[in-house]
Amino acid sequence: MEKSRLNTCPIDDKYWEVLEEYSYETSKGLVVVPKGFRTDYASVPKIFRNIINTYGKHGRAAVVHDWLYSSRCEVNISRAEADKIFLEIMVEWNVKKYKRILMYILVRMFGGSHFRKDR
Repeated sequence: MEKSRLNTCPIDDKYWEVLEEYSYETSKGLVVVPKGFRTDYASVPKIFRNIINTYGKHGRAAVVHDWLYSSRCEVNISRAEADKIFLEIMVEWNVKKYKRILMYILVRMFGGSHFRKDR
């Protein structure tokens, strides 16, 4: 459940900056995305962009997921748990089932090389 409003601003053609601390209560506890964190929302491969935008109803889930994947994040959580939280938030925000399942499958398949690594 969202605990504060997500407020971001574009900083270039790919990244957005979180302008205020953003808090989200998940099944694994409270996740706090710090002010100043940079996100690309969803890293959608070009082949899927006609189906899934980089931002939309899944935006909150993508920002929390990006933070949980960040090397700066100190939340003690596995990659699989971070991916489940991504799916959980998309369910809460009524992202269409086919989109959320596809996005979840994509992060499970391709997210490993990005978990807790600097961009």
